[in-house]
Amino acid sequence: MKQRLLLFVTIFVQLTVIFVIAKCAFVLVNASVYKGIGFDVFAAVVWHGLPMDFSMAGYLTLLPGLLLAASGAVASLRWVRTFSIILKCVLVVEALVIALAVSADAMLYPYWGFKLDTTPLFYFMSSPEAAMASGGTGGGLAMTSILFALFTALLLMWTKFVPLVPVKGAPMERVRVAAVMLLCTGALFLPIRGGLTVSTMNLSRAYFSSDTRMNHAAVNPLFSFMYSASHQSGFDSQFDYFTLDRAADILSGSERACIGDTIAAPVLSTTRPDIYLVILESFSAHLMPSLGGSPVAMRLDSIAEDGMLFTHCYASSFRTDRALPAILSGYPGQPTTSIMKFVGKTDRLPSLPRSLDAEGYALSYYYGGDINFTSMNAYLMSAGFDRIICDRDFPVAERMSKWGAPDHLVFDRALSDVPASSDTVPVFTVIQTSSSHEPFDVPWQSEFSDPRLNAFAYADKALGQWYDAMSRTPRWDHSLVVIIPDHYAVWPDTLVSQASRHHVPLVIAGGALRSEAARIDAVVAQTDIAATVLGMLGLSAAEFPFSHNVFDPSAPHMAFFSDAEHASVATPASVATLNVSSGLPEEGDSLGLETVKAYLQILYNDLQQR
Repeated sequence: MKQRLLLFVTIFVQLTVIFVIAKCAFVLVNASVYKGIGFDVFAAVVWHGLPMDFSMAGYLTLLPGLLLAASGAVASLRWVRTFSIILKCVLVVEALVIALAVSADAMLYPYWGFKLDTTPLFYFMSSPEAAMASGGTGGGLAMTSILFALFTALLLMWTKFVPLVPVKGAPMERVRVAAVMLLCTGALFLPIRGGLTVSTMNLSRAYFSSDTRMNHAAVNPLFSFMYSASHQSGFDSQFDYFTLDRAADILSGSERACIGDTIAAPVLSTTRPDIYLVILESFSAHLMPSLGGSPVAMRLDSIAEDGMLFTHCYASSFRTDRALPAILSGYPGQPTTSIMKFVGKTDRLPSLPRSLDAEGYALSYYYGGDINFTSMNAYLMSAGFDRIICDRDFPVAERMSKWGAPDHLVFDRALSDVPASSDTVPVFTVIQTSSSHEPFDVPWQSEFSDPRLNAFAYADKALGQWYDAMSRTPRWDHSLVVIIPDHYAVWPDTLVSQASRHHVPLVIAGGALRSEAARIDAVVAQTDIAATVLGMLGLSAAEFPFSHNVFDPSAPHMAFFSDAEHASVATPASVATLNVSSGLPEEGDSLGLETVKAYLQILYNDLQQR
């Protein structure tokens, strides 16, 4: 047993060490990219990449672990030698795969600017010469050197413990050895999954810096490749209804037809107000009396009375991972995938915070939950946030619910960081709530017995208390507050219409708003927030192709929204809905359904190109 346990542990540990060494090689080979990187920064790269290295080491130790268990269960020297040969072959193949992945990653990075994914494989299969040439002579030499060194080192380390010898003793001893080895192999589930937190291992785990280069250095190249291979598909062919030119004509024609009355632009007290964007978990129009809903979100209702309430706003999608790019990047949610799964694509999205950062804004993000969930951390880092407060920043006693710290504590933390002086750089602060998410476990009981309504009432109360406290701060007269839910409604569950489910409130308020309170009935999309906020500041939103400034007279009054089975377009006149699973229309006329198809095709073609 000792020989097999030692080999099992050795393989896992040495794999981890090799991946750490690979980070050193990656930085050294790309010295021109990482010029001036200090030891403390590189230590952070290694530390934040370690969980992903553990995960990949776990994957690669699975098959050796099973072979070690099988070799311990047999008494025949012939069978033990057979398993020993198979194990050697597996280790040779794994050594070669690691060496290829690490060397290709190091060679291609300075030219392509992203971590190893399936793209090099596609290039190599179509044109090996062009793929090798893309790395240049120096890159090819570096790749060959790294490959040979890694391959040799791994073989020398691993083959020292092979061949195996049969387990001595009674048959029960062999059973015991096999059982222990199977148990050890099963325990690899923990590093592979990345622990027992809500989020499983994903590329987001390695993201820790607003400098994308550091995040790339931390990412395990083999994990990046595997992740890409398991999530990649031909997006541009999924909704191939028209020629691209025809789809663009249909969509632009629909947009021109949806240009309505001009909406008066708001008057602000300053050209560069503090901006507080509050993203409410699962809220909907059906919780607000002013929108014909139940009397649940009463504080949100009262805030809307003092500001601008958009009565026909539609959430882009049905999950938070689709919602954040829709809100912060003006990028619509996709029904069959989520762009946040593809870190290389989110790196290339436009970003409202990045645009504000260029104007001197200080960026902060507050969330009480696991920031790595659905690659959120990677997206936020790529979007430009240099300060992210999440569950790990709260004491353990304050984050005992499934979704981490409850909303009122998150609001309190954001409030405590409000600048104490009126003479400071403007801030862009996002506060994302989570308590009104299933299982709706909140530290407060309202008059509502339904746990969902109670959770919404609690979140609404926390929002109201924060808003009142904000109004007493020195910066209030320079503060603009934008409030939007993240995705479509979870209450009531009797909603059938897609438009009704996606109907959410959009509220713009705050001390910096000098315009009179208004109800705006134009159809707007959640994706319009980015361009609208930039437009209010007199900034260009040209890089946001799917976002429109609702105060621009040329902006279309229409909204695209989707869930896993449906895609819809709402206009002032109608709603059209297509079932994307069956391809059959569910609502709307032929012109509206053509618009839905054209929007899907253009969106997925853009997704493929990102």
